[in-house]
Amino acid sequence: MATLTCGPRPGTGAAVPALGSQSQLPGGPPPPRTGLGLPSLAVAWSPPTLTAGDAEALATALTASPTVEVLLGPGLAGWDARVGPALQALSPALRISSVRQAEQAAIVAQPAALTAAREPGAGRPRYRADGILLQRTWLQRHDPSAISIVSVDAAPIDLTAWKALPAARVGGCEPAIRALAEGQEQGLAQLEGFLNHADALLWRYYSAELAAFVPEIHAELRAFAGAEAPSEPDARARYECGRAYWEYVQPYATCASADRCPVAPRVVLSAGGARVAAPEPGLALSERCPMLVGRDYPGELRQLGRDAAEAATAALDRDWSTLADRLGAVAEVHAVLEDICTPRRWRFTGADLLEARSRLASVGDLLASPELAQPQAGWRVEEADLFVPGAGPMHQLARFDPGPAAVNQTIATEARALREFVLSRAQCRAGHDPRPMSVLVADTETGRARFFGYLYAEELVCGELPPLGRE
Repeated sequence: MATLTCGPRPGTGAAVPALGSQSQLPGGPPPPRTGLGLPSLAVAWSPPTLTAGDAEALATALTASPTVEVLLGPGLAGWDARVGPALQALSPALRISSVRQAEQAAIVAQPAALTAAREPGAGRPRYRADGILLQRTWLQRHDPSAISIVSVDAAPIDLTAWKALPAARVGGCEPAIRALAEGQEQGLAQLEGFLNHADALLWRYYSAELAAFVPEIHAELRAFAGAEAPSEPDARARYECGRAYWEYVQPYATCASADRCPVAPRVVLSAGGARVAAPEPGLALSERCPMLVGRDYPGELRQLGRDAAEAATAALDRDWSTLADRLGAVAEVHAVLEDICTPRRWRFTGADLLEARSRLASVGDLLASPELAQPQAGWRVEEADLFVPGAGPMHQLARFDPGPAAVNQTIATEARALREFVLSRAQCRAGHDPRPMSVLVADTETGRARFFGYLYAEELVCGELPPLGRE
């Protein structure tokens, strides 16, 4: 998903009014008439569930076996009453003649064949059943009314090798993430004129501040540029501070234009909304440096950014600022989707999946709301450290406050509520054996395996849910 960092962008070259004007500037876009034209998030998606095998392939094998005897491994105590309904959910016509305990390795001719290799290909994992035969002595003792046996047991696999296999899943969030990314792209295109205009205005004020103050600072620190470090401790400490300040001021002194000024403030759209922020050079100093040198140069340079941000944001259109702030909320929604769309061993009811989709669709409606600026909306000079995806650490100089009752505030709240809903409604998400179960379906007449594969326990049995299908 593309980053929501907006800048640096080339300046518009538009004329700007005198410092302190509150009007919409010539060259800026006309005020918007409606909200962001974002696509709907009412799409089919589901939090992905990790899968070890293919329950649908198991269903196909069961369909060819109208009557089966079920054999449960010794570690599956309590499954007697649960596994029958699970198998019948896969094959409704299936009749279970009996359920009894038997170790899977004890009923096959070659137990090593139970560690079958995964077949290549996309989709849910499948495994080779070739070469798996039932023991002849056991075949003489099986339930004669059963056409097939279904054996379920703990898989005798090497856990390290199993974890090294590519993860497979059922479900996914690609339609939702794709719609969100398309919305971000469309929103940035819609806001391009305003964002370029805002950055050009910021640069106009900031470059004037740089021209007024940086030459004096640069000249004052030049004494530390080529001098040798004194040997006397206090003088040496002062020199080291001055030298660090000299290197710190270089990016400010070399600024010639907005696109060639790495420290220029600009509008960025982050998960918190619209911000004015600026990168700052790294600086590791003793706390005594301002006292030793006589001035706090980094603090003074930061003040230039604050002054430019305060003057520029006072002239920005509040409706466009509201829409920019709203588009920043896309990052919050994306972070929520990234979390709940991480494949996990969990299951969901159909009703809960529908509710989760409805909640995301409502968030999409809020993002596309026609609401513009509320009466309380406005830019606030407010400093903070900020990390912007695609740009890294920055220092926030101002932020847009859409107002307490604004749609923008509700988007983040509803997105976080969606995360909490999904996490709270997940079923069978704890107490997992890291190993899957081994499932074998074999014909009692020929002794040959009709199906062999692995399934995580919750894929087959999870409360009242049916075995894991496509979802």
